[in-house]
Amino acid sequence: MQKLPPLHWTPKMHKTPTGARFIIGSKKSSLKPLGKVTTKIFKVLFQHKRRFCRKAGFFTGLKQFWCIDSHDEVVKTLERLNKKEHAVSIATYDFSTLYTTIPHDKLVDVLSIIVDSVFNDTTRIFICEGKRSAYWVKGKSLKFMYTAKAVKECLSFLTNNAYFRVGNTIFRQKVGIPIGSDPAPFFANLFLFYYESEWIKKISRTDFVRARRLFNTFRFIDDLNALNDGGEFERAAKEIYPPELTVNRENTDDKSASFLQLWISITNNNKVFSYKLYDKRDAFPFFIVRFPYYSSNMPAKMFFNTISAEILRICRASAEYGSFLQSCDPFMKRMRKQGATKEKVKMSFSKLLARHFQDFSKYRYTKEQLINNIVELM
Repeated sequence: MQKLPPLHWTPKMHKTPTGARFIIGSKKSSLKPLGKVTTKIFKVLFQHKRRFCRKAGFFTGLKQFWCIDSHDEVVKTLERLNKKEHAVSIATYDFSTLYTTIPHDKLVDVLSIIVDSVFNDTTRIFICEGKRSAYWVKGKSLKFMYTAKAVKECLSFLTNNAYFRVGNTIFRQKVGIPIGSDPAPFFANLFLFYYESEWIKKISRTDFVRARRLFNTFRFIDDLNALNDGGEFERAAKEIYPPELTVNRENTDDKSASFLQLWISITNNNKVFSYKLYDKRDAFPFFIVRFPYYSSNMPAKMFFNTISAEILRICRASAEYGSFLQSCDPFMKRMRKQGATKEKVKMSFSKLLARHFQDFSKYRYTKEQLINNIVELM
């Protein structure tokens, strides 16, 4: 572990002209062990904050925690709003150069406040690193126990010693979070969460209506989606975030937008949200190798389970049966070319429906109809 991570350049081939992303990372970096431990600890802090804010939101009617892991929570909110036939607007935003503009002093100060707010003097005094995750311990442990002070020291050391190399030259990142470091997503998420929650608590004391308008707001690291906010987020963005961060509007039409592999639009006389699977890679002007081949060195069962799992994913991201079949069509044809047979796909999909038919029940088709329609696409 006596090496500094190199700087990797990866191209963004789908952009014109070709874009670039710079990543700092190495499995044998001198900071790798500390980065892995810190990641596990901050994942526990992240989950604690999410649970706390959700309980608080149940009683206050306000949403302080906007971070999400996938589009599942967005889909649930769309379904809830559709039951009320209350589809008004969709607005998506993007933080430009989020990782590279956060000042180190602000990052350490904000995350230290979050660390102190989670640790206490009773049940959350010490935290230990497990094989897969970190966990709280009340008494003595055979493993090294991290206190709040130790966690803040790890955070400060990782932030202020972000050294990397380019050839034979050594650099230190003085501003921003290194893209590619293990705890970077949790650092960025919790940094933005702090400002969002503080603004919600502050504004709710003087103008509860403004805070309530952002109840249907979701953020996946640097991508943000605000539903039915009446333009409130766009007006409040400069009040919420520090001046180093710039928020840009992504969609120009309030009636449609893409967010986390979903294409969301307002239909039925502007009353209902419609959503379907959206993959920007489908529009790339070159072929992308995706999903395994039957001839590859992997069990056949795993190959067909991959097909069934992808069908389930498409189902959960499609509100209407027509859009579901439309997304399945190119996928099934691709898998047919990669070695799938109708008989084995039918068998694998039947097993999936036995466990997850509730997800497909919204289309109001029988199991036999679903199986036949999928197989016919091949």
